[in-house]
Amino acid sequence: MDDDATVIRPPAADPGPGPDPDPDATVVRAPPATTARHSLAPTALPSGYRLHEYRISEVLGQGGFGITYLATDVNLNAQVAVKEYLPIQLAVRMGDGTVRPRSLQSTATLLDGLDQFLIEARTLATFRHPNIVRVARFFEANRTAYMVLDFERGQPLGKWWGKLPSGALAEPELLTLLSPLLDGLSLVHHKGVLHRDIKPDNILVRDADGSLVLLDFGAARASGNADEEGPTLLTPGYAPIEQYVGGSQGPWTDIYALGATLYWMVCGHKPREAPDRQVAPEADVSAEQIGATRYSPEFLRAIDWALQLRAEDRPQDVASLRRALFAAHAASLGLQEALASGTEAEGGKRGGLRLLRSRILRPPSWPLAVKMALALVLAAVLPMSITAWQNYTGSVEALASSERRNLERLALSTSGRLSQLIEDSRRVTAYVAQSPGVAELLVEPSEAAKQSVLLRLQNLVATNPDLHLLTLMDARGEAVVSTAPEVVGGNFAFRDYFKRAMNGRSNVTSIIVGSVLGRAGAYVAYPVRQKDKIVGVIVLRLRAETIGAIVDTARNQDREPFLIDGDGVVIHHRDEHLLFHSLAELRPEVQADIAADQRFRLPRVESLNMPPLAIAMTGARHEGTINYDSTVSKVREVAGFAPVSGVDWVVGVTESHASFEAPLTAIFRHALYSLAVVGAAFVLLALLFARSITRPVLALTQAADALKRGDYDQAHVHVKAGDEIGALGRTFNVMIDVLRQRERERGMRSGSRE
Repeated sequence: MDDDATVIRPPAADPGPGPDPDPDATVVRAPPATTARHSLAPTALPSGYRLHEYRISEVLGQGGFGITYLATDVNLNAQVAVKEYLPIQLAVRMGDGTVRPRSLQSTATLLDGLDQFLIEARTLATFRHPNIVRVARFFEANRTAYMVLDFERGQPLGKWWGKLPSGALAEPELLTLLSPLLDGLSLVHHKGVLHRDIKPDNILVRDADGSLVLLDFGAARASGNADEEGPTLLTPGYAPIEQYVGGSQGPWTDIYALGATLYWMVCGHKPREAPDRQVAPEADVSAEQIGATRYSPEFLRAIDWALQLRAEDRPQDVASLRRALFAAHAASLGLQEALASGTEAEGGKRGGLRLLRSRILRPPSWPLAVKMALALVLAAVLPMSITAWQNYTGSVEALASSERRNLERLALSTSGRLSQLIEDSRRVTAYVAQSPGVAELLVEPSEAAKQSVLLRLQNLVATNPDLHLLTLMDARGEAVVSTAPEVVGGNFAFRDYFKRAMNGRSNVTSIIVGSVLGRAGAYVAYPVRQKDKIVGVIVLRLRAETIGAIVDTARNQDREPFLIDGDGVVIHHRDEHLLFHSLAELRPEVQADIAADQRFRLPRVESLNMPPLAIAMTGARHEGTINYDSTVSKVREVAGFAPVSGVDWVVGVTESHASFEAPLTAIFRHALYSLAVVGAAFVLLALLFARSITRPVLALTQAADALKRGDYDQAHVHVKAGDEIGALGRTFNVMIDVLRQRERERGMRSGSRE
């Protein structure tokens, strides 16, 4: 069987009857009473089978927890993946397609798993990240449950990696490939969810761009519920010890599995099963030993750290693991993180500068040698300072250019996700407008027809977490049917979206405030036709929270994303005080239109008074960047922006110049400290030359010769004086001790490898 196929076995203490699982397969640990005594192979739904609007095409994969199908959405004519909850240890398919418990003892466990499957499907449907597979909807049928996921074209990491020539992917390239996946896993953990089954076959390599996508959340659980009773999915070799013994589970659980996946990539085989490692840890071979000739020690030690048996000995979050993996490539982490490790040393240099300053403040006591030393320092350091300043200014401009491109890419990526959301919503409204009975209800209304259409609208809203309501309006603008009862009977003919739809144009509004519910959202309107005549309008309201969540994915401590509409009005921003303010003063006719349409329930839209930003972004047709003076933060900022396809919205991502110049400023300050240290060294050398040259130079030469021979004892300088020359001798001795200690450590490491 397939190494990564899903099979079931009972706990080790009571193996029970049934087939022996493959040692490399994913295992569902279930109570012994549910163990089947007959064939555990599930029966897949046949090709052509209909699940609501989805038609089954073929089986993509199946295992102990369920079956994944390739299916076609017959309404949208789009391919999707449908995952069916069917744990083979607990359930069996009947002849009519329904799923039933294998035994009375397994009923409670099966139903608990079904409830958990639906809960996790609802949670996963909120994830929106390019490296996490997206759950589009979920539903119950055939006495079980189904998830509908985006169909990703590619191949599992296990197969893709195996086809690569040895050494084809260098460490920097591997880290670049892993970085977005780490971002996605960090988002999953931030939402309070654990994947619990990370392995090569649950990571897909996209055909389109080679990026990684984390798949199969069938074993996912909320962090607080991961150690509860019930079926548990685990893969020998990739599952940590807490998944076997029911210990506390958290991000460190997924980090172990990710570390095992990296171990497999580096070493060519997965780690031994966690209980076996616990019994005989001396049999383990570390990644640092196996991959020493191909990868950096820092990268390999990070893998071994992730594979520690005790949960508290592993990285506790993805950020810690990332820093360890990237330790040999600090530049890949960004300047802010790279500089963090230098803070302590920088503080020590400040202490040295304070000591130097205390001496400089007593000029009458300066000897002639000090003045000579200062002249030498000035001659040596001044050209270095000029060069450092030129390098600093050039680097600031280069970094600014890079950051502008980064902001532009962030805005473009965010606008792409919004475009997909809008396109999906348009398809839903088109589907409803063309559904049987909708146009007929508007022409010949009846209570039965209303109830039929209402049930259809309610099902759509219930299965799509992005939607707030669906409303059917007649040609007069009156709400005939709505999933929000308080809307029914209201007249919305004054709304611009209704007028446009009645003119035969599907349209999407800005984020507006509903006149009845008083909640913010974007409205998608689509005309309802009967025999080429428009008889009404179907209106879908997208939650403003969903739109905002997509925009907010571009935020971090330095960057602030926002969204504007075609009039330049801010329709999403973290700061609620900036909502429904225009970037620049609006023309009187635009103010009048907004007031008449009541879209923001405001008599007037106030201006933030940033005309350059408004000119660049409002109505933009292409992505770009702009520098401007912010009236909000009162500092100079740069904004990257990109239009949202299909609507007149524009995504903006802003960052202050100071925030991305800060790392270079720290580096420049670091260089100044280095120059100060160099200056102090020049002073010391000048004093040595001025007071006594022959004896200290001879002593140092003899010590250096001993150092070349490796004779550290003879390399020490005998120091008696307490003056500056004595200080130099003691400094030299400390250096020798450090070199000797390093030589000893190098020899110990070499001996341990042998």
